[in-house]
Amino acid sequence: MTTADQIKNKIADGDLEESLDLAINFLQGRDPGLYSECLQHKGRLNDHNRQYRLKIISVDTMDMTRAQVRSALLDVVILKIDALSGPGVSAFVPPFEPARQPQTVTLNFGHNATPPKGFFVPKTNSPASSLADHTAARQLIEDFVKLLATYEVENAAWRAAPFLHRSLLQGEMMQPQFKQNNFYSAHQRFRSYKIPISFVKTQATNRTAIGSLRDRDEGEEYVYTLEKNMDNGGMPGTVRVFFPNDGGGPKITLVSL
Repeated sequence: MTTADQIKNKIADGDLEESLDLAINFLQGRDPGLYSECLQHKGRLNDHNRQYRLKIISVDTMDMTRAQVRSALLDVVILKIDALSGPGVSAFVPPFEPARQPQTVTLNFGHNATPPKGFFVPKTNSPASSLADHTAARQLIEDFVKLLATYEVENAAWRAAPFLHRSLLQGEMMQPQFKQNNFYSAHQRFRSYKIPISFVKTQATNRTAIGSLRDRDEGEEYVYTLEKNMDNGGMPGTVRVFFPNDGGGPKITLVSL
C-alpha cells in the first residue's frame, strides 16, 4: 500500500491528524512547499482543536476547519504524493528535489535589498509558458494589506471582494467561512509582516483549475511566503494567488497570516 493510499484511508476514517502526520513525514525532503503547507494545516487544526476544547469556537467552526483541511489534503497533497509514490517512482528522492521539475522557487529579500553575504539565491526557472506575473501578484498583495491597514475589520471585509477569486465569494460578498477562518485572522496579524511586503519564497502549487465543471477557472496558482518583522518562531504567513488562463488579473485564493 502506497503512502497516498494510507492517507486516503485515514481521511476516510476521519483521522485528519494522522493523515497530516503521514503527509508531513513523506513530504519532508521531497517537496518543501507542500511540506510547509501541511505543517501550517496541522498547526491550524491543533489550534482550533484547543479552542474547541476551551469552548472558544463553536462546533460549526470546528467542522468547517476539518472540512477545509480534508479538502486541502485531497485537492493538493494527495495528487503530489500519488505522483511521488506511484509505480515506477524511485524510492529515493534527494533532499528538497521534487520528483518532477518544479516551476518556480525564488527568494526575494525586498525592494532594493541584497541577500546576506554568502547566501545563495537560486535562479527562477519558470517555464516559458507560465502565466504568473509576480510583479502583479506583489501589487495585489500589497494593496490587500493596505486595505487591512486602512479599515476596521467589517468595513475591510466589505471592500475585499475585488482582491479575491470568485471561489471565495458568495455573490458580491466574502464567503462567511473564509471570513471567519482566514480574513479575521489576517486583519489581526498583518502588522507582524514587513510593509512594503517582502517575499521570502515564491512557489507554484499543483493547482491548475478552480471550481466545478460548469464554473471551471483554469490557470496557475502560486503561494507567496511573506517576511515577518520579527521571527517569533510561528508559522510563516502565506498568500495564494491564482493566474487565470483567460488573461484576467491575478486573484487571491487563500490567506494564512
